[in-house]
Amino acid sequence: MQSKQLSLVFLLALTTSCKGFEAEAPEGFASFDEIRQFRAVSADGVTYRVRMEKNDPEADLAFWREALKNRMTNAGYAFVRDGEIEASGLPGYMVELAAPVGQADYTYLVTIFVKNKRIIIAEAAGEVTHFVTHEAAINKALTQIH
Repeated sequence: MQSKQLSLVFLLALTTSCKGFEAEAPEGFASFDEIRQFRAVSADGVTYRVRMEKNDPEADLAFWREALKNRMTNAGYAFVRDGEIEASGLPGYMVELAAPVGQADYTYLVTIFVKNKRIIIAEAAGEVTHFVTHEAAINKALTQIH
């Protein structure tokens, strides 16, 4: 019995340390059970994902802000707006982009937080008319990442 309890504690510690962050699904979203990232989806197809990557090359938020904005606009995404965000006291940057997908227009929101030697990346995407109905819930979920 004690061996099973120790195994459970070890498994929980391993699962938590693999992500390096905590995230919750936006209201109205269902989450997937994954170890290395957090993913959720709404009934109308808006997706939400949070993951962590190495801060390599190691740089501050100002560097990654410019790198992200340049990368996405150079890739053909239309810039909509950007701004600062804070999640559990950690400063971050968010950029909203747009792109046509077939006959529909899609919103793509990318948010980054630099946490020591790691970068937390949160993404949300969906067809514009569906995305706007979930925008407040997505923004709330972003501020609760820690």
